[in-house]
Amino acid sequence: MAVIHTVLFDADGVLQAPSAELAKRWGRYSIKDGREALAEELFRIELPSLAGQERIEDAVERFVAERGLPAEAVEDILAGWASIDVFAESFALVDAVRAAGVKVHLASNQQSFRRDVMLGLGYADHFDELFFSCDLGVAKPSAEYFRRLLDRLGIGPEGVLFIDDRADNVAAARQVGLAARVHARHDSPDQGIGDLVSLLREEGLVFELG
Repeated sequence: MAVIHTVLFDADGVLQAPSAELAKRWGRYSIKDGREALAEELFRIELPSLAGQERIEDAVERFVAERGLPAEAVEDILAGWASIDVFAESFALVDAVRAAGVKVHLASNQQSFRRDVMLGLGYADHFDELFFSCDLGVAKPSAEYFRRLLDRLGIGPEGVLFIDDRADNVAAARQVGLAARVHARHDSPDQGIGDLVSLLREEGLVFELG
């Protein structure tokens, strides 16, 4: 097994999650009567913006107009996307891995609106580099996402570990030659960070956390 010199962390479901504010904001406009749920529709219209093909603000305005929702729904929908809880020990874990001499990068599907929210939460202060799908022009689970990321770093896949909560994203990373693991977050007091620590140590990483 190659020595891990670089770790790529996904964000949602690994280091952070939507806060309760998302359900509150989006719940005001839930679609009933057997039709597609609002969240499913919003995640569908989000897809082009994840690849940087359009602004999510424009997509939401169009969606609200087409569905005949009140104008204030635009603000509520965007506020829902902006509601993020970073898990308490996430940045401490990232800092600990970096302190051990390992490069740590973020590898996350995000539209530019939510990317900017995450930048305001301090992600750039803890990672070596941030690779948002909207900036790379392609989103996971496309294998091209990882090819472009590696090209930006100027490295090959050997010794690179990718961690994500979705099996399809992990499969795409393995297709490119990365070591990759699925991390299933649990409803535990530490929000699954303990399992994440164990996963990293199983891959041979040695670091001190707190």
